[in-house]
Amino acid sequence: EGLVDMAYDANRRRVYIANSGLNRIEVYDERTRRMLEPIKVGQLPRSIALSSDGSTLYVANSGSEYISVIDPATNRVTGRINFPPLPVLANVALIYPSQITVTQRGLLVIMNNGSLWTSIGDQLVPRTNWNILGANNLPAPRTMAATPNGEYVIVLNGNGIVYLYDAIADDIIQSRQVFTGTQLQGYYGPITAGPRGSYYVVNGTVLNQSLTPISGTTAPGQIATATIPAVTAIGNNQYARFSMPVRANATAVVTALPAVEIVNTDTGQMLRRLSALEGPLATVLGTARTNIDGRTMAVDATGTNAFVITTSGLSIVNLEPISLADRPTISTGGTVSLGSYTTDLPAGGIVSIFGRNLGTTVVANSAPLPTILDGVCVTLNNAPLPLFSTSAGQINVQIPFERTAGTFQMVVRDTNKKVASLPTNIRVVRAAPSVLVDPASKQTAIYDDKGRAVNKDNPTTRDRRLVIYALGLGPTKGTRVAAGAVSPSSTPAETADTVKVFFGDKRYSQAEMIVEWSGLVPGFVGLYQINIYVPGDRLRGDDLDVTIRVGTVENRFIDAVRPTVSVE
Repeated sequence: EGLVDMAYDANRRRVYIANSGLNRIEVYDERTRRMLEPIKVGQLPRSIALSSDGSTLYVANSGSEYISVIDPATNRVTGRINFPPLPVLANVALIYPSQITVTQRGLLVIMNNGSLWTSIGDQLVPRTNWNILGANNLPAPRTMAATPNGEYVIVLNGNGIVYLYDAIADDIIQSRQVFTGTQLQGYYGPITAGPRGSYYVVNGTVLNQSLTPISGTTAPGQIATATIPAVTAIGNNQYARFSMPVRANATAVVTALPAVEIVNTDTGQMLRRLSALEGPLATVLGTARTNIDGRTMAVDATGTNAFVITTSGLSIVNLEPISLADRPTISTGGTVSLGSYTTDLPAGGIVSIFGRNLGTTVVANSAPLPTILDGVCVTLNNAPLPLFSTSAGQINVQIPFERTAGTFQMVVRDTNKKVASLPTNIRVVRAAPSVLVDPASKQTAIYDDKGRAVNKDNPTTRDRRLVIYALGLGPTKGTRVAAGAVSPSSTPAETADTVKVFFGDKRYSQAEMIVEWSGLVPGFVGLYQINIYVPGDRLRGDDLDVTIRVGTVENRFIDAVRPTVSVE
């Protein structure tokens, strides 16, 4: 249970959302840009409907024996529409409302058994005298939507049949099998109706008044390239659709962002496409079918913003064209490991993202690290990453330790501007070791037992114990450390894979140092240390290369951060 239905109040510029998980109606005020106090209703509110004049909001409670009546002027429940009493028998299934809308004849309600009911005063009563349906019930799942003034209602059943209710006739006047075969795949249920029935959109397909698909306006492919989890009407000849790239399977890499697209209902031409920060609540994989709530998107009266129920709640998508100058841009090959500046990104590693318009200059000042800094968020396959710092040209993040090796999609999102970068694919590996080197002074992060840096002025000798600070040594064993959290001091996390250290040409046995311990530095995020002992049999020199080997993987680096050590 969660956010399941939406209605937009143009008079008050508010969005109402049925929160079935918390038995209440969420209220977002567009003017103040904040959530107002929620409205408590009955159990499991599944569907809501706003009267055409905006004076009454109806809430169908699937876990209660009534429909709540709300006055939007006060955001208070003012009455109930009750169900008739039914015998409580063990062999009689409970009947409750699943879909509700307002027509010029009053309420039209679809119950969970597929029967159609209406309201008379403060009572809900069943309707059986339908011209086309007769006494038959609609097979599940079902979604429906009314035209803005309640003249018509469009209904979709689970078998791909679409029905049209006419308030003047007070009957269903049309029915047509619109979807068959592969058209029953993908997201199934999104629905909306244009003013005075000028058009209808069901599952991303535009229908005319005879429920015939309008030539050239069919969906971009419920399976081929994109799926449509939400639609909403905009005026006489435009509608908005929420477009989600198709994923062949759970591990497939998506190469495009979800987006809100403005489409001409007469020609099918896409007029604008605005990227969204998040995808829908449910995911479609391959040729599977995902039944989804029908009304999860709305557009404000000015056509400026779209309101969409997405992964984490209510998303607001700015429908104004976005200037390329405002969009975050990740440089080609600009996502690198902080220690080596190479594009192999280790699990648990600290990563730098280079580009432009990436955000304002902010540094995280506490741990665990936040996943958003001044509106900037970086996601990896839609999961937010812990942030060390942000700026216009560089963002530093940490890859989670539990991230398996593979290619994943990274996106930089600015929630203040409501824009996102184009996705870029990055390669995560189990380990990619690197020794920290100061690019300016060329000092390698190797220290003796007195805390002094090892260099030409303070070379190491035999029988010395040294500490090397490194990144990217991969997973740890024993203590589990979450991404963005500091390593505990009580039980330090030790590296899971064998770590070896070489000073000088590793083809010689004298190059190998004795590794006494390796793991995460207590009190730090993502920083490793390697405790080594310098044996008597060793190579000597002022500029010996430092090689770290984790399992079978050795450190790679660019010349600016080449790690070296002095040994006498």
